[in-house]
Amino acid sequence: MKGLEKRNIAALFALLLVGAILTSTRANSTDFNEPFFDEDNSYLEQVEDYVDDYMESIVSDDIDDEAEVVKIFGEDGELILQEELGDDMSEEMIKLIRQSDFLTEYENTTYYRLNS
Repeated sequence: MKGLEKRNIAALFALLLVGAILTSTRANSTDFNEPFFDEDNSYLEQVEDYVDDYMESIVSDDIDDEAEVVKIFGEDGELILQEELGDDMSEEMIKLIRQSDFLTEYENTTYYRLNS
């Protein structure tokens, strides 16, 4: 029995020695400046394309969907005229804009107040 135990210890020692040698040769042959696994970053281009398409759709939807509107208020604050701008403006709108003061422009809407 003592002979079997000595053989087992010798075999175990031989396996540990082989493992240590293999580990050290692998550690010496690996360049630590380069990643061990190649990183696959191809998905980043797809994500960037998706984000660009999404942002373009938001910008183009905002511009295309909203028509420019002109609102003219009287001295007392009541709405006198509200009209969407197209290729041509109505005579009444031109006349009222000439008699009004520009107040502000917000989200494709221009506000005027009629002078006294």
